[in-house]
Amino acid sequence: MYRSEKFNPSLFGKMFHLGSKLSGANRWLKLAEILPWEKLDAAYGGYFSSGSGRPAKDSRLVCGLLVVKRLKNLSDEDAVAEMMESPYIQAFCGNEYFALEDVINPGILSERRKRLGPEFFALLEEGLSAALKANKDLKFRSSRTPAPEECFWSSALAKIRSLFK
Repeated sequence: MYRSEKFNPSLFGKMFHLGSKLSGANRWLKLAEILPWEKLDAAYGGYFSSGSGRPAKDSRLVCGLLVVKRLKNLSDEDAVAEMMESPYIQAFCGNEYFALEDVINPGILSERRKRLGPEFFALLEEGLSAALKANKDLKFRSSRTPAPEECFWSSALAKIRSLFK
């Protein structure tokens, strides 16, 4: 079962426990304003029954975490941890207030990837790509650092290639 929630929370408009407000210039808040949340919510809701069963996690939360995971090249666990550490990512994922306890189990993301079809992920990727192309000032870099063996092999291959030139 899926119940659509509100799409545009106040984004921590009131003071939160640290005594400061979030900056509207933050890239996550800017991206939150331009993603097609309503369209994603409608598509997401189509994968769940409308009347019976346990309510599904909110589309904004799941889609937001999938976007964080994609843009930062993180594992499910790291994407959830990143959200729990950052009020900006929590706001991006639809939280109105800063959550101190786990909001979602990382296993839900794996389950949603299996449940949601390729059409949904194409829609998500299309919306994300369009938003990033339209707003070139939004920059997201992967937080993944190469493993030491990846560095070794890339430098070793470069040396081997130079020998054959």
